[in-house]
Amino acid sequence: MKSQIILCSGGARSGKSEFAERLALSTEGRKAYVATGQAFDEEMVNRIKKHQERRGDIWRNFEVPLYLAKEWQNISQSADVILIDCLTMFTTNHMMAHGSIQGQQDANDLEEAVLSELESLLSLIASSDGKTVIFVTNEIGLGIVPDNKLARYFRDIAGRVNRTVATVANKLYLTISGVTIELKSQEVHING
Repeated sequence: MKSQIILCSGGARSGKSEFAERLALSTEGRKAYVATGQAFDEEMVNRIKKHQERRGDIWRNFEVPLYLAKEWQNISQSADVILIDCLTMFTTNHMMAHGSIQGQQDANDLEEAVLSELESLLSLIASSDGKTVIFVTNEIGLGIVPDNKLARYFRDIAGRVNRTVATVANKLYLTISGVTIELKSQEVHING
């Protein structure tokens, strides 16, 4: 059986992670939770702690901030339903690991590295049998244009990351204020 990819998107604190967790728990099979967040400050320590408490001990937990493709075999061998939370932090981690972004070429190099890692992961998922992989991400492109280059670079790269996964996803859910709708089935295709 071919693996399935699901993308759960929404704004900060919209309820997208909780929805993704409920979706994973309602899907038959062994569960793995892949956390990409890193605790660099008190706010992230608190956020990670709340996520861990909410999950409980049902999940096999992995902390993979950067190289998801390198860990795929280990993760996929331990679970049938794999929740990756979240692509936004995955992108942030790559941005921080990349170092200083001095201009457009640095931003282009970073984007290429992030998308290359992501495409490697998606290829591994596609070659796996019977997995359900649920990605969580923030939809950050609906607000105002940021007033600084670094934030604009991040917004643009995160948007491309989201679009890359959405393109191959079997289902795409959007959560707004705790209400979730499915979008992929309503996708409009224009030929020509």
